[in-house]
Amino acid sequence: MTREIASTETPEEAAILVAFRQGHLDLFYRKVYPGILLFASRYLGERMDFLAEDCVQDAIFDAWKKREHFHSLPSLRSFLYTSIRNDIISLSRKEQAHRRYLSRQEEAILFNTSVIDQETRLLLHNAIASLPPKERQILEMSFIEGLKNAEIAEKLALSDSSIKKYKTSAIRALRQKLARLLPSFFGIL
Repeated sequence: MTREIASTETPEEAAILVAFRQGHLDLFYRKVYPGILLFASRYLGERMDFLAEDCVQDAIFDAWKKREHFHSLPSLRSFLYTSIRNDIISLSRKEQAHRRYLSRQEEAILFNTSVIDQETRLLLHNAIASLPPKERQILEMSFIEGLKNAEIAEKLALSDSSIKKYKTSAIRALRQKLARLLPSFFGIL
């Protein structure tokens, strides 16, 4: 069903529409395209303006498939602006949904990491608590209080080599206990 072009159009508008309806898009791209591309760029904003051309091309393709239904250039422009606006709204909704999804994933990862961290600390604390008292005391002084071997030796009235032996023995025992509970923890110690 082909209708005539509206008589209220200027000769230039009528020529653009006739050419568009016949599949000749050169005039359309010279006269109409820049304005609708600018509309899409402004509507998308700076952060997403790289998508403007895709939105415009999709709208033009949809309009071209329905080219026989447009009886004036303003009706064609209206269709294009509406299509672009709807496409941009859809893109915005998808981006918001994607951001919400990523945020939820990050929260889940942080929660899981926190739980794993707490469980690992509990296992380590229990493993340290099960050490002989002297080894436990030396490990705590070294790793919790941050004392050097010489400082620990002075406080406990032991030799520096004795402190090294106790630390080595304690770390070896921790490795054995934790290797059974946490195979991946073995590589940390």
